[in-house]
Formats: sequence, C-alpha cells, structure tokens
Amino acid sequence: MRRGLAWMLALTLLVGGAAACGDDDDGGDDAATEEGGGAADDGGGGEEGGNAAIQEYCDAVQEVVDKSAELQDDPTNADLQAEVTELTTELGQQAQELAAEAAGFTAEEAAQFEGCQTDFSGIGG
Repeated sequence: MRRGLAWMLALTLLVGGAAACGDDDDGGDDAATEEGGGAADDGGGGEEGGNAAIQEYCDAVQEVVDKSAELQDDPTNADLQAEVTELTTELGQQAQELAAEAAGFTAEEAAQFEGCQTDFSGIGG
C-alpha cells in the first residue's frame, strides 16, 4: 500500500510541476484571442470544455481520495488497491492534458485546478 501511495505522490508532484510550467504562457493566448473574431469564438468553446474537464478531473480526484481512505481502513484489499492505482494513472494523464491547456485557463479555472492538485497530493497523508 505504501508503495502505491508513494507512486501517487510522485506522480502528483510531476504533474503539479508540469501544471506550473504550463501557466507561464497566459499573455500569448490573450493576444491570439484578440486578433480574430473566429478564434475568440473557438476559444470560448474551449474554455467551456476546460471547465467541464477540470470539474471531471476534480470529481475523479475526490473519488481517489475517498477510495484511498477506504484503502487505509482495509490495506489488505487487493482489488481496491488495484482500482486506486488504475484511477491514479488515469488522473495523471488527465492532469497532464489539463496542464497543457493551463495557459488558457481563467483565474478561477486555474485556482480550481490547483485546489484539486492539492487534494490529490494530500492522498495518504
């Protein structure tokens, strides 16, 4: 169990670092949005998708947090440990995808994503 939690923490730190790096490009996206009306319309749809993607990620983080708590109560449950490991892997991929889009996040979206990252990194603590 500790090995799985150590992997989750390491993955969280890796993804958190990627998210921090992706946030540096905020200025470039504003200029691209202002240049063309069509691009602004497309960006608006992307932001709505980003909100949904962030919410989906946060919901998945909460599921892993809950299942990790169950696993701490029953560390011999191999099925639950496998499920937590699988969910953690999926979360890592989701976080990487969101981190790649972080430059286009609004301040609220960035704060929501960061809060979920913090919750994810607190698993097993």
